Amino acid sequence: MDCMISKFVDAVEQREMTMVRKIAVIGGGVTGTSVAWHLASRDAGEIVLLERDRLGSGTTWHSAGNITWVPGSDHILTLFDTLDQVARESEQDTGWLWTGRLFLARTEKTLDSFRSMAVAADAMRFENAWLDPQAAAERHPLLHGDRLAGAWFNSRSGRVNPADLTAAYARAARRRGVTIREGCNVTGLDIRNGRVKKVCTDDDDIEVDDVVICCGLWSRRLLSQLGLLLPQWGCEHFYVIARTDQRLDRTTPSFVSPNDLIYGREEVGDLLLGCFDEGALTLDAEHGAPPDDFSFSLLDDNWDKLAPYAERAAEHFPALEQAQIRRFVNGPESFTPDGEPLLGPFGNIAGLHVASAMNSAGVTYSALAGHVIADTITEAAEPKFNPQPYAADRFAERACDESWLREKASDVVSGHYRERFES
Repeated sequence: MDCMISKFVDAVEQREMTMVRKIAVIGGGVTGTSVAWHLASRDAGEIVLLERDRLGSGTTWHSAGNITWVPGSDHILTLFDTLDQVARESEQDTGWLWTGRLFLARTEKTLDSFRSMAVAADAMRFENAWLDPQAAAERHPLLHGDRLAGAWFNSRSGRVNPADLTAAYARAARRRGVTIREGCNVTGLDIRNGRVKKVCTDDDDIEVDDVVICCGLWSRRLLSQLGLLLPQWGCEHFYVIARTDQRLDRTTPSFVSPNDLIYGREEVGDLLLGCFDEGALTLDAEHGAPPDDFSFSLLDDNWDKLAPYAERAAEHFPALEQAQIRRFVNGPESFTPDGEPLLGPFGNIAGLHVASAMNSAGVTYSALAGHVIADTITEAAEPKFNPQPYAADRFAERACDESWLREKASDVVSGHYRERFES
């Protein structure tokens, strides 16, 4: 009898070992498609990606797509490699373009804050250069150096087309066996005995072993059905496209000015000018997310909020004073209290993972998110990145305090930006 029981147990264990793990990724933006591709690259199981509307909808489609390496963000180097690999696998252009970036400083103190970046760049043998105001102006045809103390040029910077990158991730994922269902609205999750069992959609229920919530602004709302509150909130985040008399070449370096809280780059010959807004306006909607049908939509133009940043930018780029504003892009983004994304297990529910709240840097964090989630689900012995700084539960019960969460999200839009480039 003992022998028969032993054989039965062995057979069950063998069957469980050979069963294919079923994984659902909810959200088809740049984060969700990256997660799906990374999981497929690890042969993690049978993967389905569910997108309520079309791939790239939500916030991905209006992303500025800037990518810059700075010390402490070595995951960017992984992203550079990922861009190459995904382009090869998908046989599709991601729109990647090396441009380099000008770090502009109004004060000597700010120049000093760039020195650690230069030291790190030198240590890694990345091309970089210190520029006096005149030399900085020679790098950008619209830039005047009158208000500058100097600048630092960082070669490890460029930009990507977010829609193209999302499509490339998706195509490469499909080629690795991932099923992608667009127009598939997820209505909830079926949790039993502390484990994810099904993803419920308008069309059917899908049995799963793991689910990854990559819904961006809508992640908190979806999980609130389970009594779980993600520590993220939506804020207004905007940029404009300005047409000046002088057209810009595609390879014109992008720029960032921490003193002025502005950034920009070329956009089809025009100048894209964005800012990291002080006192950013939070969304009043439930759980800080727009309506579910806010797929390729924008918020109203907010010229009053833009004005002080446009004035500061015009001091560096005088051509902006007479420029035609061709488009105002006010697209909400989800932010966390510390400016870092939410990645990994959440809610003490087996099989439940999140990759959300990218703090307006979804493209930048896409490879990091993919690796962290894939390492977690496959239980990698040597994770590529330390997941602790991104733990989704790191704010504990503070995520339930909506007033605190909104205040911190509003502050971090500019605060984390200053901390990153000025400290």
